[in-house]
Amino acid sequence: MKVPAPYAWNSDFATTYENIDSEHRTLFNGLFALAEFNTLTQLNAAIEVFTLHFHDEQGQMIRSNYVNTKEHTDIHNGFMDVMRGWRSPVPQQDLLAGMAWLANHIPTEDFKYKGKL
Repeated sequence: MKVPAPYAWNSDFATTYENIDSEHRTLFNGLFALAEFNTLTQLNAAIEVFTLHFHDEQGQMIRSNYVNTKEHTDIHNGFMDVMRGWRSPVPQQDLLAGMAWLANHIPTEDFKYKGKL
């Protein structure tokens, strides 16, 4: 999916799960704020919201016996490894890659669990 401009969650990213969609909005906001201010505080906040969201989403997958939980968790872990490697100020190319990752992850990976959680 194309990276939205301005960088914000919109209904194209709706998973049909209100709690997940709400957290996805927070992820978009976190990366937007990081791109705007690019401080260590914003970087740590972005890492925190991604960590919390991935924990919540994976928990929902486990509770629902979602068949692709491990694969999905591995994808999350890979992105978290990337984010945790970022240093403030985060280079623009890394920010853009992170923003693109999220904009593509939701429709390509998260949409696979629609109706299954």
